Amino acid sequence: MATQPDPESDPDPAAGQLLTLGEHLAELRRRLTISLLALLLATVSALVFAGDIMNYLLEPARDADPGFDPIFTELLGYVSAYVKVGLLVGVAGAMPVVLYQMLAFIKPGLTKRERRWVIPIVLLGALSFAGGGAFAFYIAWPPALDFLLNFGDDIADAEIRINNYIDMLSRFIFWTGLVFQMPLLLMGLGALGLVRARRLIRGWRWAVIGTFLIAALITPSIDPVTQATVALPLMALYGLGVLLVWLVQDRGLGRPL
Repeated sequence: MATQPDPESDPDPAAGQLLTLGEHLAELRRRLTISLLALLLATVSALVFAGDIMNYLLEPARDADPGFDPIFTELLGYVSAYVKVGLLVGVAGAMPVVLYQMLAFIKPGLTKRERRWVIPIVLLGALSFAGGGAFAFYIAWPPALDFLLNFGDDIADAEIRINNYIDMLSRFIFWTGLVFQMPLLLMGLGALGLVRARRLIRGWRWAVIGTFLIAALITPSIDPVTQATVALPLMALYGLGVLLVWLVQDRGLGRPL
């Protein structure tokens, strides 16, 4: 006797209609436009408070060196730093919208159960990005600054350009926020059948090397303490990603256990 198909495990016929290449491009353009508008709105809103935000971002440097007083040596030096602060906060604020638009673009090809994961994944992705940025600023940035500002201070005095400080900090926060989404990325690859938990576990040595390499690339300081401070949480995130892959690799997103 034939079993009844599960309507929730099949794509929605209306949503799964084949689109022409032009329709796909139009849909992609619409999603990109919404994402860019969200980024623009969040950035403009952040620029209103960029001065206060910049003072807050300078506090770790002033804690590491009470005499810290940044300078700018180009006419656009402070303006560049001001805009970068607004853009950094704008990216963080627009991240939920950008993630949702990315998932909404592929949503028609998902089953009904899989579509239930769109909002949770958007929220988890935004929280992961924010968590990574908070970790970079509150945990990893202070020891890096302590090393960079005080190394060789008995020989030379540090005069730090404000745009250099903001540039290093914003890149560190941005890339750490992206890297902290590793578990979600691995879960997605596992749901698609591209990776298996057992293979990820067998490759743990390469994962350790990879996490330290990533830490070396994204951290502003060359001291091993700061790099280890970033690498150890990345290894924990890799372990969490392996667990998520194991949960979805044979079931897919939203399918019954």
